[in-house]
Order: sequence, then C-alpha cells, then structure tokens
Amino acid sequence: MASLDALTAAHRFGLGARFGELDTIAPDPVTWLNAQLTDVSSTLDTFGLINSVDGIKLFFAFIEALRLESGASTALASDKKQLHNTVSHYAAFFQSAEDIRRMEHLLQFSDMDEATVIRAASAASQPKATKTSNDIQLEIINALFQDIGVRTLHATVTPASFRERLVRFWSDHFSVDVHKGLSVVATAGAMEREAIRPHVTGNFFDMLVAVESHQTMLVYLDNWTSFGPNSWVGQQFGLGLNENLARETLELHTLGVGGGYSQDDIIEYAKAITGWTMGNPQINEDQLGAFVFDPLFHEPGTRTIMGKTYPDTGQNQALAALQDFVRHPSTANHIARKLAFHFHSDTPPQSLIDQLSQVFTDTDGDLLQVSLALVSAPEMWPATGGEQFQKLRNSEEFILATFRAFDLKELTTDQIFNAFSLIGQVPFTADSPAGWPDDEASWASSTIIASRLNLSVLIGGFIQNVALPPDYATNLVGPALSDNSLQILSGAFTKEQGYALMLMTPELQRR
Repeated sequence: MASLDALTAAHRFGLGARFGELDTIAPDPVTWLNAQLTDVSSTLDTFGLINSVDGIKLFFAFIEALRLESGASTALASDKKQLHNTVSHYAAFFQSAEDIRRMEHLLQFSDMDEATVIRAASAASQPKATKTSNDIQLEIINALFQDIGVRTLHATVTPASFRERLVRFWSDHFSVDVHKGLSVVATAGAMEREAIRPHVTGNFFDMLVAVESHQTMLVYLDNWTSFGPNSWVGQQFGLGLNENLARETLELHTLGVGGGYSQDDIIEYAKAITGWTMGNPQINEDQLGAFVFDPLFHEPGTRTIMGKTYPDTGQNQALAALQDFVRHPSTANHIARKLAFHFHSDTPPQSLIDQLSQVFTDTDGDLLQVSLALVSAPEMWPATGGEQFQKLRNSEEFILATFRAFDLKELTTDQIFNAFSLIGQVPFTADSPAGWPDDEASWASSTIIASRLNLSVLIGGFIQNVALPPDYATNLVGPALSDNSLQILSGAFTKEQGYALMLMTPELQRR
C-alpha cells in the first residue's frame, strides 16, 4: 500500500492521484515533486491555441466589423458625435462611459500631428475584414473554450501535477475576469500561457513584468487607456489617470494589504506606468495587438514612490519601481503567506511562512528555490508534523481530481465547460482581481456541495470497466481512506452510485 508521503505528494502538492500513481510516487515522493520543478518541457505550445497578439487583432477586427455594420465611416471621422454614438451603441463590450470615451480617443485621434494622421489614414485604407461581428465574436469565444479545454485535459493527464498546481496558483494570483469584455475573452488564456507558465519556477520579477505588461492585464485593469494628465495626449484631450493597475500591483501582486504604501504611492506609480499600452489600428498600427510603450501617453517627470525617487526614464521608470516592490520585505511575506495558505491549510504554521519568506528574500524572488523550500518544509509532511487533508478543494480542483481519478481525457470542450459551469467555477471568471477565495468557508456551502454531488452522479453514471468503488478509492487515497468511507462505498446499491459516493467522500473532497 502506498505511503502517507506519496498521498501527500499527489494530493497536497499535486492535483490528485491518477489510478496507480501512488505506487509510482511511493519510492521517493520528494524526488518526484522536485523533478517537476526542474523539468520545463511540458508546455501547451503544440495545441495551436491563439496568442495574445492575434487575440487583440481579432478584437479590433470585431470593432471594425461593428463599424461597417452600423454604417460608420472607416476613415478618420470628422463627426465625433457619430463615432461616439457608434461606440456607445456597443457599450456592453466595455465597462463604463469613461472606458467608451477613452476607446474613442484610442481609435480616433483626428487632431494629432501629421505623422500620426498619416499612420491612421494608412491603417484605415487597408482591406477590411469580410467576417461579420457575430462571426468574429464567436471565433473569440470558441478560442476561450478551446483554451479551457486544453489546459484542463493537460492537467488531467500530466504526470507533473505539482507544476500544474503552481501554474494555477500563480494564474489566480494574477487573476483576470473575462466578463470585463471581449478583449479579455480573447487573451485571458494566452496570458497564462505566455506570462505565467514560463516563469512558475523562474524569477518572480520576470513573471511580474510579463503579467503587468501583458495585453490582458493592461485591458482588465484599464492601463491601456490611462494617460498622464501632462502627457501629450492628456493635454490634447483632457484625459487622465486610471489607478486600477497600480493599486492592484501594490495591493495584490506584490506588497499586499498593509504593505507600507499609501494612496499617494499608488497615484505616483500609476503615473509611472502611463504609456504601458498596446498597438491599435490608429496608433502604433505596425505593432497592432502587441505591448508598446508610448511616450505620448506617459506622464513626464520624476516620481517618488514609498520614499524613493525614480527619474523619468520612460518605460524603465516603472520597471525600476517594480524591482523595488519585489525586494520589499512585505512582498516576500505576502507571497509566502499565500503559498502556505494554499498548499498547507487555512491556518498554516508561522514557521512555514517565515521559512518561505526568508528563501524568497535570500534568492531575490527565485520561485524555483521557494518551491523547493515548500517541498522540503517538515510542516508539509505527516511524518514530520504535517496533517493530511487540511484543505477543502475548490471546485476546479475537485473537477481536476475527478478527471484524473477516472482518466477522463476524451471529454469534449463543451463537456468540460459544462462541468465547470455546473460547479460554478469557470476558469478566468473570478469576479475580483483578488482571484478565487482560498478558504474552506467559501467552498463549503450547501449550494456548492449539491452541485458537486450532481456532477458526481453524472460522472458515476458513465464510468465503466474499472475496479469496484471500494478498491478504486483505496488505490487513489491509500491508507487515508477511513473505515467509515470504506463502509459507505461497500454498501452502495450500484457501482454507479458507489463511484458518485466515492467522489463525495472527505478523502476526495479534500487535499
């Protein structure tokens, strides 16, 4: 029978055991985990998923198709009222009237200098898409479905489930919500693949820069339409700052709440990241959809943030501030606490937090070393003080553990999406930049448990040609399966009922 340490490796660190996997892990669970941290060969690059630049190009093609369908001019509009009415008609795809006004200026700078007007006119003269706006919208939504399907099936079959857990941890740390608008729908999956996956065992600063400059985050937290009040654009059109990305960078992504910054620091950093935007059809059209630093948007001048002065070095002004955020003690403590809370329990021991924080500080944010320290921490293992099944799985983790348990790798994209919808946790839809809640109380409601039971019954109904429920459960959770759970499974009236009950046992609901 597999050891408790193998069970810990598969469930506490990983996404749940596949049938027979505990026997593979048992000889050396620590080596099994550490190998996943150094093997970076597992990517999603071969699945033909849409990248962020192409996603943004589709979004702008959607806007262009809307204009054509509404009869709006595709050239530089002299009638700004007509342009306003056209964009406002499709306000559902933006967040607010202010976003609409900002979008107008991003797409239509009719009073700019001659060079800018020439670039805009050139973009307007290009051949127009023949697809309808509905066609393009469906293409974008289907791309998101495909992304969710691929990442889910990869998590179902991968032997490196600890690494995949780390991807989801960091993706949630930098959470985005596709309900923001179609541009986020088009790029949310790409952000995880482009900015998160390559850095989960790299340097935190590199991941941070990749995320904060990614098209998805720039749109989700409104920085692509944030302008320095004294920048060229700010002066010409009376546009100003949006503090959302600056606030969440400090509050959620680095220092954390109470991390030692003030509202003035947020404003100053918001000014530092003005100009972090992306190419659009009228401005920087030659870099359409890609990240650009546009000095026309950037607030000029020196910034003072948390007592340190940063000279105006363009894009590097904000990068220098970001590096200092990463090296601040509050960031090390914030990251360490989140990791301990996620992987250990809702009440992780302070010794674990302190150890992870110290490694983060000593290695300048080396996430490989932090993850290795998490694996080696005695508080994580039952033989040296850790306890089993301290965390209730969130609903996505429950689905992934279920899919892995039964090797459900032949599901369609629609079936996968419907499963997530049933249990109320569709990827990339957390309704706050803080991401999904990570405490037991948030996932223990009667509604959530009922939805998990409904899904378990559906899955139990088509499981065939596998061991009987008591034997199957024993294989998945080994020595942790309680006598009570074993008795319940042995008393099931049918195999289908037994498999459904198995998924609802505490040993499968928790990790």
